[in-house]
Amino acid sequence: MVSTMKSTRSRIHTSNVNNTKAPQNIEISSSHLGLRIFAVVILVLIAATAFGYGINALFSGTDGWQEIEADVDELSVATELTFMYDIGAGSESATTERKAIVVIYSDACETAYQLFTPDNEYEYVYNVWYINNHPNEEITVDEVLYSALETMVESGGRELYLAPVYAGYESLYFSSEDWEAKEFDPVYSDVQAEYFAKICEFASSDDGISLKLLGDNKVILYVSDEYLSYAEEYGIDRFIDFSWMTNAFVVDYISDVMIENGYTAGMIVSDDGYARNLGGCDDIFSYTLYSRQGNTVYSVADMLYDGSMSFVYAHDYAITSDDALRYYTYENGERRTPYIDPTDGLSKAATEDLVLYSADSTCVDLMLSLTRVYIADDLDESKLATLSTSGIYSIYYDGFTILHTEDEVVLSDVAEGFSVG
Repeated sequence: MVSTMKSTRSRIHTSNVNNTKAPQNIEISSSHLGLRIFAVVILVLIAATAFGYGINALFSGTDGWQEIEADVDELSVATELTFMYDIGAGSESATTERKAIVVIYSDACETAYQLFTPDNEYEYVYNVWYINNHPNEEITVDEVLYSALETMVESGGRELYLAPVYAGYESLYFSSEDWEAKEFDPVYSDVQAEYFAKICEFASSDDGISLKLLGDNKVILYVSDEYLSYAEEYGIDRFIDFSWMTNAFVVDYISDVMIENGYTAGMIVSDDGYARNLGGCDDIFSYTLYSRQGNTVYSVADMLYDGSMSFVYAHDYAITSDDALRYYTYENGERRTPYIDPTDGLSKAATEDLVLYSADSTCVDLMLSLTRVYIADDLDESKLATLSTSGIYSIYYDGFTILHTEDEVVLSDVAEGFSVG
């Protein structure tokens, strides 16, 4: 599943990659069954973003690559993250280093959850929940949250304002039978389609809803009187929600905290496809690429790289058991994803699999790029080419051909039956 890190910096040009491997695969059940379709624990932890590291090092003592587990009593984002670190690589003793990393990581995980959650209130924490429950009021928020809100506003997108639509899709994802899912699906339900259309109408314009950034970490969530009346009638208690975008900010925030404290020999992976290598190791790393063919998800190749790197992996089907909360597959094969178009409230995915990566951009940068290329009916390859000019590269598939926008990308262990375009 994952390969050993190599310290030898040998490069393999893609045109010379001739070695193949039998596809490593996970069978997908043809029925939905609550999307209980994956049972490989290591895949749940890492495979969607699949960095390569030495398995033996995880269990060989205090030094080497180990998973860092947060020591938290409260709710935190740690349940959605895997943090791998090369303990002993720094000047501190392995014991001292690990203890310090656990403390910093744990605190960051708690802080990230408390700031970004739309579900819970915390005393003296003016978070997303608080903003939603105090529309049209000036609020001073933590600088981390302010920066995230500012990023979303300045991007010009309206995804942040789709909170009621995201809530509707959450009910769809939790459905156990098709008839139940269709009640929440605007494609099948006229009632839901009308509801989503109204929310998108409000969300499409600053006249309906907007975040006003006042500087000094002060914000006002403006919500029109018409929208407030509609919200009261329909029981809406969320106006903004980072939803599927949340972990882009979370991974970047925690990565930045670790880097600021001098701990860079690690990588952080979220279970919904965001990843950062902090860049403090000299090893060669591998990022495993996956593809769904029929009812099977294949490990089709490894992308080799070194140094700091950010990734986002978008796909239109569930890969891990945790994905059951973010996707739904009908018996006829139709799929619903977390990627929602603000213009019509419909779930969209331009292609089955798309990886964006960059050595210079953050996960948030990649996420914002993703919204412009992936939430669409079809993949516009010219947009991917444009992204590559700014150092954001793509990997995707045309059947059994692996396509890429970085000329010097290094792909190894290409699965039998697949080729590199």
